[in-house]
Amino acid sequence: RDIAAIYRKEKCDSIIAVGGGSAIDTGKAVNILVSEGGDDIAKYTGAGVLKRPLKPFFVVPTTAGTGSEVTSVAVITDEAKGVKLPFTSSFLLPNAAIIDPRMTLTLPSHITAATAMDAMTHAIESFTCMAKNPLSDAYATAAIKKVSQSLLQVMDNPKDSTGRLELAQASTMAGIAFSNSMVGLVHSLGHATGAICHLPHGLCMSLYLPYVLEFNLETIREPLGELLLYLDGPEVYAATPASRRAEASISALRTLRDALYKRCQLPRTLKEAGKVTENQLDQIAEMALNDGSIMFNPKEVSLKDARAVLQRAWA
Repeated sequence: RDIAAIYRKEKCDSIIAVGGGSAIDTGKAVNILVSEGGDDIAKYTGAGVLKRPLKPFFVVPTTAGTGSEVTSVAVITDEAKGVKLPFTSSFLLPNAAIIDPRMTLTLPSHITAATAMDAMTHAIESFTCMAKNPLSDAYATAAIKKVSQSLLQVMDNPKDSTGRLELAQASTMAGIAFSNSMVGLVHSLGHATGAICHLPHGLCMSLYLPYVLEFNLETIREPLGELLLYLDGPEVYAATPASRRAEASISALRTLRDALYKRCQLPRTLKEAGKVTENQLDQIAEMALNDGSIMFNPKEVSLKDARAVLQRAWA
């Protein structure tokens, strides 16, 4: 509301968002208000509400993770109600995005790690969700390979501009991937945890990813097994029996999370994250069931299922 008021007062004609996912999504929400009018952003929540193009909107990401520069989605937290409001429309898509790895060179290590794992989660969920398709698969696998090969290099050498470019490209590719398919239970749990406990989105993605993959395992065994090639390389893939590749993919992700924990203490469990108490798990599970992305999870999720995944992620 405040930014929209400045836009109107100064008679601006377009918006440039420079920042991470929160800054970009804020820009998208401002664009709704200045294009559609009014001050109540909640009026425009949901899908298909926006009927016409918005004002010119340009994005310069400073993190490599959210992919918000290439998605038609925005999520805004209503702090008073403790909920995250989703906005979905092709009109939210920026007119142009400038992907410049120099913008991420000074990113703190824990944000580098969390945002890269956000991109990894976008790619893996888009590759295993119910709406997966050849187009999203191509972008997803390319993104997973780039994160797998470059993330730890960048963690050890933060000024590695080549590695930073790989992560920036991976983030954008993963954003395109899930824009053309969808995500699943990791995002449902992450959105709920962010709304209730105020944990950063990328951290939630990294934290929940292996637990949700274990929950979905028998439904996604084949595609998850395919991902071992991109997570661990051709030698490991060839040496692993086909029947064990799905478990090996989860194991590779756990190994990556352990390496990130060693380098920057990126939490692997809710207990390590702090800010979350065990008596909040029921509330998180209930909110997750009402999150739109849960519809695309490859396995149906009951309240009891969501609670069980949260319990495993607890410690």
